[in-house]
Amino acid sequence: MSNDLEMLKAMLSHRRPYGSKTELAYIDRFITPLGVQTDKFGNRFMIVGEEKPTILWSSHTDSVHRDEGFQQIEMTGTKIHLPKKSKSNCLGADDAAGNFIMIKMIEAKVPGLYVFHFGEEVGCKGSGGIANETPEFLAGIQAAIAFDRRGLTSVITHQRGRTASDAFGDSLAAQLPSRFKNDPTGVLTDTKIYMGIVPECSNVSVGYENEHTDRETQCVQHLFELRDHMIKIDASKFVIERNPKATEPEAKRSSWSGSSSFGDSRTVRTMRMLKQMRQRELEDLVFKYPRQVARYLADSNVSPDELDDAIYLINRPHRQSSFLDLFDDEGLLSA
Repeated sequence: MSNDLEMLKAMLSHRRPYGSKTELAYIDRFITPLGVQTDKFGNRFMIVGEEKPTILWSSHTDSVHRDEGFQQIEMTGTKIHLPKKSKSNCLGADDAAGNFIMIKMIEAKVPGLYVFHFGEEVGCKGSGGIANETPEFLAGIQAAIAFDRRGLTSVITHQRGRTASDAFGDSLAAQLPSRFKNDPTGVLTDTKIYMGIVPECSNVSVGYENEHTDRETQCVQHLFELRDHMIKIDASKFVIERNPKATEPEAKRSSWSGSSSFGDSRTVRTMRMLKQMRQRELEDLVFKYPRQVARYLADSNVSPDELDDAIYLINRPHRQSSFLDLFDDEGLLSA
């Protein structure tokens, strides 16, 4: 365990903006020695075991760090985090944690096609390249499973629309720690890009929280427990049901206002939780797709002055309206 902990800490010491020298150094140190190949989109990949794999294991190497270089990290209890006075804007467990799980699976010779995607945080460039230009790369793949989800319990079945069947999610969760369960609240990672090609496209919680912020943490206990299950995973037990050519329409999310006519405290707490979840999803999309968001707002006739006024109003004490009311995430991202 100590060797794996030191490895994880070393991985998290790298600030890895897309295409930066530090991201490439990170890849050379931790991923290249595995024997991976590199495609024209910058993805690193390899096949373990069967010549024609049916399972794709996914994570991404870039982070949302503003600056390249290295950072100090600390560990309190079971969680790794940045020091209080760190100048870094995030820890980068999104998605060094996913890389860690895949490295351990490769070392344990778990069969499958392993893809360390390039450029996920800047618009899923690596997976988009595969899906749009070399879809034959995915021939025979029945399930694409990412290790790129916050929290401790999620087996994602929806990424703004259904990407995996409940039966598949159940069959995957059955081989993970008992707290894992199907979760329909996913937004976007590389496996969503394959949803029109691959039947089952999911994402699994790797234990980070507050990603994309300087408050990001990584639960080491969760990650190592997940590692212990994944190195023994039996993909032959996965249930494949979804038809990738018959995708369901994306679910419309409600737009919650700041007031409520509901008196039940549990309902109010649920509404607040959903609002916070939706805001975090929107923040993710705005960060990853600033140009698309700007274009969407312009097409929706939201002027710069209106947006500036809305930002001012939402930051005022005792505000009466919600900034979220400006947004309707339906159709914001077509991928």
